Amino acid sequence: MDSIWDQAQPHLRDLSLYEPGKPIEETARDSGLPVDRIVKLASNENPLGPSRRALAAMQEALAGANFYPDGGGFYLRAALSRN
Repeated sequence: MDSIWDQAQPHLRDLSLYEPGKPIEETARDSGLPVDRIVKLASNENPLGPSRRALAAMQEALAGANFYPDGGGFYLRAALSRN
């Protein structure tokens, strides 16, 4: 049986693999610095963490995480159209 990649479009087969950045712990080991002296500004990470508003929104969203979302995005589209 052929690999699934043999069936894929050529432009997909040619994609390079994503290489994530090093974790801070690995950087600390490699550099000899303590973890608390390293601020990672890559990999879309925020050293300040999420805002209180983002945390509150996530906490509120968890209450409905066991249900499928609205596939049509009705409320999202309505909110976006108001702005």
